[in-house]
Amino acid sequence: MAFTSVHTIDEASLNRVYQHVSGNKNVKSWGMITAFRYANNKKENLNANKSLENDLRGKGLGFFRVEGHWQECQNKDIPYAECPKEQLMDSTETSFFVPNIKKEDLHGLCKKYEQDAVVYGGEDTNKEATLVFKDGSEESVGTFKPDKVQQAYSKLKGGKTFAFNKDEPKKKDEPVKLSDKLPKNVANLKIKNPKTGNDIKVKSALGYGKDSPVYKLAQNMIKKQKQ
Repeated sequence: MAFTSVHTIDEASLNRVYQHVSGNKNVKSWGMITAFRYANNKKENLNANKSLENDLRGKGLGFFRVEGHWQECQNKDIPYAECPKEQLMDSTETSFFVPNIKKEDLHGLCKKYEQDAVVYGGEDTNKEATLVFKDGSEESVGTFKPDKVQQAYSKLKGGKTFAFNKDEPKKKDEPVKLSDKLPKNVANLKIKNPKTGNDIKVKSALGYGKDSPVYKLAQNMIKKQKQ
């Protein structure tokens, strides 16, 4: 099913967006993206979004306009997960909700317009919202939930909002993270991430997968400190 018209989302359209995400059998995937950058001026951002609109139309895709909110990393050379808090700036931007966009097309546009990440969902993610970062890494954000506001969300005209939130895990028998048990002086030690070449704290490196090189380096650092 092709969407060739452009719609501006308002309060009455919230249910329609929700159906696109969870109930419309003709929508196999969807994405959210913007071309706005905090460092650009208003004219530059408007021109970038106009270019993005043309790219989407060129792929035969329609979209809904929404007001997006995001904390943007000011250093585009640093992976978002490693961006220092002092370099994260609140950004309000016009985003596009795009039904039936392919993940590879969405990621390509993410890189073209130098975005930290885009939001994607589809049959290959079990319809969960997933952050797809510029470097190709991914992180599940959870299911679509109206009227919730978190770090990255979209605000509908009329005050309605929606966000993608993971269900809160039960605290019973919740395992203690290794990073929570480390002394502060060890947790704050820095190692070099082999993939990016950037320095990263041991406690942050432990958040990566256990098979990742940076996780293994963090484990070795912890062992050295115990000797």
